[in-house]
Amino acid sequence: MTITVPESTPRTPVGGYTWREDRSAAALSGRNEAERVGAIARSIGQAAVEILAGTRPASQLSRWTDPEVVERFTQRAAMLKLVQEQCPERRAVFEVHRAARIRRIRMCSPAPGCYEASLVVDEATRARAVALRIERVARQWRVTHLEVG
Repeated sequence: MTITVPESTPRTPVGGYTWREDRSAAALSGRNEAERVGAIARSIGQAAVEILAGTRPASQLSRWTDPEVVERFTQRAAMLKLVQEQCPERRAVFEVHRAARIRRIRMCSPAPGCYEASLVVDEATRARAVALRIERVARQWRVTHLEVG
């Protein structure tokens, strides 16, 4: 008695990822590129609000942003901490940063290799706006401008 075993075919996970997929710059175009940049924008936007809250150090932005952005956020976070210490009666105003979450993100690509994103960040008592400009620099995405309103 012989048993025939069917040839196994590689399984493709639900997300569609296949092993040894081409990861060149040409393969990272279109929808995949926009999804990756959107994920970067979300994580950097969340981190920026947490830095202003004092729950995260600004140095964590250094991998994804220009040095000027990190320096500005370091100074702004230090200034907010000083205001918190000097105005204890306004402590409730600063607590809004603690439970921030991304409500919405909008992106556009004004030029190849460049994206601009705007995020609405929901906090306990208000919503904030975050604007980013993300550019491809030597096969890596870098946040070149970051503003939190």
